[in-house]
Amino acid sequence: METSDGQVLRDSLFINQMKTYANQFEHSETPFLIQKNRTWVYVNPAARKILEAEEDIIGQPIWNNLPNDLHSLVEERIKTCDMGIAPKPSEQTWITQKGNLVRLEVIGFPLLFSSHATQIIIRNLTQQHLEKKETLDHLKLITENMIDIIGIVSREGIFTYLTPSYFLVTGYTEVEAIGTTPFNLVHPEDRDRVIREFTRMILEHVPVTIEYRYLKKDGVYIWLESKGTPINHKNNQSAIVASRDITKRKQAEAALRKNEFKHRIILDHSNDLICSVDTDGTYLYASLSYKSILGIEPNLLIGTNALNCVHMEDHESVGEYIKSVAALENPLPLIYRKMHASGHPVLLEGKGMPMVSDEGEIEGIVFISRDITEKKKADEYIRNSEKLAVLGELAAGVAHEIRNPLTSIKGLFSLMKNSEIDQSKLFLYNDVICDELNRIESIVNEFMALAKPDATQYRKKVNIIQLLQDTVMLLTSEANLYNVEIRLLFKEKDLFVSCEKNQIKQVFVNVIKNAIEAMNNGGILTIAIEETADQKVKLIFVDNGIGIEEERLKSIGVPFFTNKEKGIGLGLTVSNKIITEHKGDLKVESYPGKGTTVSITLQKTE
Repeated sequence: METSDGQVLRDSLFINQMKTYANQFEHSETPFLIQKNRTWVYVNPAARKILEAEEDIIGQPIWNNLPNDLHSLVEERIKTCDMGIAPKPSEQTWITQKGNLVRLEVIGFPLLFSSHATQIIIRNLTQQHLEKKETLDHLKLITENMIDIIGIVSREGIFTYLTPSYFLVTGYTEVEAIGTTPFNLVHPEDRDRVIREFTRMILEHVPVTIEYRYLKKDGVYIWLESKGTPINHKNNQSAIVASRDITKRKQAEAALRKNEFKHRIILDHSNDLICSVDTDGTYLYASLSYKSILGIEPNLLIGTNALNCVHMEDHESVGEYIKSVAALENPLPLIYRKMHASGHPVLLEGKGMPMVSDEGEIEGIVFISRDITEKKKADEYIRNSEKLAVLGELAAGVAHEIRNPLTSIKGLFSLMKNSEIDQSKLFLYNDVICDELNRIESIVNEFMALAKPDATQYRKKVNIIQLLQDTVMLLTSEANLYNVEIRLLFKEKDLFVSCEKNQIKQVFVNVIKNAIEAMNNGGILTIAIEETADQKVKLIFVDNGIGIEEERLKSIGVPFFTNKEKGIGLGLTVSNKIITEHKGDLKVESYPGKGTTVSITLQKTE
């Protein structure tokens, strides 16, 4: 038997050798341990950190750090090391001194200077294990909640895996589908094409994308878009197939095609010229009406400049119009000419609209133009007819108005031939003849004022306040004769308009005289001035005279229509003409028994 002194000597020798050997691991970042007789005899700082050993664990049993289910495995691996054989690395779950579980990769091999001790290197796999688990959890979460179907199909065309979304889309559970072939549910008209593409993917090892109809469990076909990618796992060829329900997209595409067909029919049978051009004015599209209206084949215009068939004299105006539409200025319709294939111009009225992308960029312009050649001729005919009708009315009115005083004059001259006429009657006849001649002169002057051409230029800056006050002062004596009071509801100040002074004064005289004569029993004429927000001046004349009936009000301003006993009905007609030529506005409102309001609007100038 071995003496205790011999054992002590060997133990002392082991300790010295171990310290010398382990000293090289003291500052190493590699976790390193030595066990002998199932007890820790050395643990470097890196290992103590992993095992959360705040207190020294030297001399403590190794089983304190190993779960019960590992004891037999670890015992077997220690015995293997005692025989001088190093076992393969293994993953093990250990217990830290604080009671936490830690996943480790453990490498054990014999200690050369002792047959009953094992040196161990450990590597912490806990974080890696957690990250892997988290990744798998995320992947599971994605696959369980994704809308698209992810499936694995064997080279024989059999489902081996499906995400839960397959049930949500088709109504078939994973249990019902796995182990079956998806080709049986493909629409018969699409089946051969789908099988052909699947076979090509497997044989040529290339990805494919295909759209097809697929039968749901409720008997309704849906559209699927599937993207297949071939894989080779453990020497077994198969394919990962990602499928998406595109039924709504297909329905939208079908509706769009239907609308496009309808729009194409409308465009092709429209009598208007419809085209689209890019921002440079190059034709992108031209309707079939170009053939019937201009004698030009529309397909020959594509890629050419839109100005090529525009009349040379209209190039500048059309070019400027295109720029205005491209700048989103929304200009008024343009009247221009295009050249017919035979060489004669065609008069058109066109409207352009910009084509704007989702990003707000101008992609082109759509033009709709209408042939107004015949309309122009018809309008000219109507205008000429109206002019002739008005001219006839004016001629008849002037003839009628002049005939009465001429009849009176003719009769008086006949009486004056009598030699027995006394001197007093002769004087009376002369006065009447002069009055009738003055009346004829007044009629002619009013008629000439109405017939004056529109060539006057209104460039003079006139103080409309002063002009109105001067006109009121001129007519004050006449107002007093009728017992009419004129009230001015505005303070004296400078307010300028661009006008021809004498013509506007004539308008004021006509309006004020009409108001005075409408109050033959006396009354009040109120005159006010307003400045509007759109840089205009509004003059308002309000009387409390007899007023005008609604039916008669409609004829106000018609030549030779008047309420006055001796009037000829040209006063308001001339006034309206003058105000219109000044780009102003004249309105009359009246209520029988209450009075009349005349408003005149003129453009203000600084």
